[in-house]
Amino acid sequence: MFVLYETPAGYAIFKLLDEKKVQEVDNLYLEFQSPEKANKLLKLKHFEKFNDTTEALAAATAAVEGKVSKPLKKTLKKLLNDEVQESLLVADAKLGNAIKEKFSVQCVYNTGVQELMRCIRQQADSLLGGLPKKEMTAMALGLAHSLSRYKLKFSPDKIDTMIVQAQCLLDDLDKELNNYMMRAREWYGWHFPELGKIITDNIAFVKTIKLVGTRENMANTDLSDILPEEVEEKVKEAAEISMGTEISEEDIMNIQCLCDEILSINDYRSHLYDYLKTRMMAMAPNLTVLVGETVGARLIAHAGSLINLAKHPSSTVQILGAEKALFRALKTKKDTP
Repeated sequence: MFVLYETPAGYAIFKLLDEKKVQEVDNLYLEFQSPEKANKLLKLKHFEKFNDTTEALAAATAAVEGKVSKPLKKTLKKLLNDEVQESLLVADAKLGNAIKEKFSVQCVYNTGVQELMRCIRQQADSLLGGLPKKEMTAMALGLAHSLSRYKLKFSPDKIDTMIVQAQCLLDDLDKELNNYMMRAREWYGWHFPELGKIITDNIAFVKTIKLVGTRENMANTDLSDILPEEVEEKVKEAAEISMGTEISEEDIMNIQCLCDEILSINDYRSHLYDYLKTRMMAMAPNLTVLVGETVGARLIAHAGSLINLAKHPSSTVQILGAEKALFRALKTKKDTP
């Protein structure tokens, strides 16, 4: 039985000298407490070193995608020339399936193999032998950076991704603000139900609650910075004859905390909207002038990118975001949007 062990420097093939030890998962770590014990259980059969970081990245990328890389093919061919009947222990089930299809080798992947790989990693310096630790560390660092860049797939040209994310976040904030406002109106409505009918603006409503507290303080509080004069008079008159219930200091404190949260989210939403507006004017000024920054950002989000939106025919742009309505209209044989 052989073990395929992947390192930043190359592929290592070990010969497992005692197959029963792998089945004893809980006690397997005891066999790797020292380099001497580890070398009694595993013997290095072959080590295929990568030529450079580029080759290492290609091999790592192939492994992530469940494909067999060229260095791995080369390694396995050398092994299979001698031992055809042996099974192979692998750290990744997807890679094991790819090896099995290509070389018709039985690949094993289970909890015992996972523990074995962890133990090999602990004694890798002594098991591999002849590979300087500094070189291994340098290759590991270089490969980690290269693989991270590959996974991120960052493109400096694709700044429209920021617009898509900002627009999606803006929509989420609008939903959250709406939910919080409904909760604040309903909650404070038990104490002063008339206030919600008089003040229709949500932010002005929240600021009033934050400043006044209970309705008893309404008559002695100056609301001129928040409300117009005629609205302020109506609010103070309604407070004197309100039919709402009395609430405790703890109740009003919690309602005011909710108001603080609403105002904080609203401030961030305003900041995010300004950011989106600036980005849209810089990246797609013509689209922004035609349809506005919000609709323009939504069109880019639905299309995936500005380039994709530019490639769409006008008939497709017309129904972006209205797919459900379109198919519903076609199904019911009514006018399409």
